[in-house]
Amino acid sequence: MSPNRIVALLTPAFALAAGWSATWLADNVPGMSVSADQLQAVFIAGALAVLAPAAQWLHGWQKYEERMVAADQVASLEDAVVAASEPDLDDLDLPDDDDELDLEDELAEYDDVAAEDEEPVPAG
Repeated sequence: MSPNRIVALLTPAFALAAGWSATWLADNVPGMSVSADQLQAVFIAGALAVLAPAAQWLHGWQKYEERMVAADQVASLEDAVVAASEPDLDDLDLPDDDDELDLEDELAEYDDVAAEDEEPVPAG
């Protein structure tokens, strides 16, 4: 279970527990004079003390999920661009093994022609 679901499920229980404990403390701690009418306000304040951070967490988690979805979309688009830019080797007209050029014969032919055309260069 993801953390945002845990927070969403447990927040109401923690809010009730916080409100109850704030009310119990206000009613039972010696030296605190809280009237019965003010106990409801203490309960609401205790519950809000838990609800505000939980709401902030859930809001931040939603923003995080939006960023992750956007990053996944960018990555999938990049993969599609790379896949589209790669050539399909089956469509290329490559020479067969029988059609390969014998480079040694070609080079030897050019060497013979180059040697016949050269004239001796006078030194000095």
